Amino acid sequence: MTKRLLRTWLTVFSLMLLLPACRAHPGLADAGATSASGPLDAGSRVVLELHIEVHLPDGGVVQALLDTSAAAVLPVTRAMDVAVNLPLHNYRLRVLDEVDRALASDDVPEETHGKLRYHIAFMAPLRSGHRYTVLLDAQSGATFDDGSGAALNEQRFEFRTEGEREKDTPSKHSVKRRHHRGEGS
Repeated sequence: MTKRLLRTWLTVFSLMLLLPACRAHPGLADAGATSASGPLDAGSRVVLELHIEVHLPDGGVVQALLDTSAAAVLPVTRAMDVAVNLPLHNYRLRVLDEVDRALASDDVPEETHGKLRYHIAFMAPLRSGHRYTVLLDAQSGATFDDGSGAALNEQRFEFRTEGEREKDTPSKHSVKRRHHRGEGS
C-alpha cells in the first residue's frame, strides 16, 4: 500500500512539474485560447502578426495590423514602430518603396518578453499617397526562424500613406542631347 501511495504521489508531482512547462512553451497555445480564425488546439503554431504604430505630432497614436491580403492606410510619418508577436531569429526587417528600394533609416530592434519591437526613423518622411512594403526576410540563407525553431519564408506586408499622391520630382541632372552630324555636315 505504501509503494502504491508513493507511486501516486510521484505521478501527481511529475504532472505538476510538467504542466506549467507545457503551458509556458512559446510554440504551444492554451487549449482555451482563440485567434481571429477561431479556437486554437494545443498543437497549433502561433501565426506571425505585425502591427505598425505611428506617433502623431499632436501626441496621438495610429495603430494598424499589417495583413498580407489588404494594405493598411497610415498617416505620412518620419518614424514608426513595427511590433512582431514572435521572437524572431536570423531576420531582417526593411521598408521598401513602390519600386522595391529600401528606404534609408535608422533602425533599433528591441526584444522583450518573447516579442520584437522594431523602431524605424526614416531619413526623409514617407510621401503622401504612396505604397510601401514592410519586408521581413532572412538575414542570411533562405529562411528565418519564428523563435520556436520553425522556418519562415519571406513575408511582405503592404501599406499606403494617406492623402493625395505626391508627384515625383524631376531629376536635377539635365539630359544631355547628342547632336548627330549628318553626311555632308
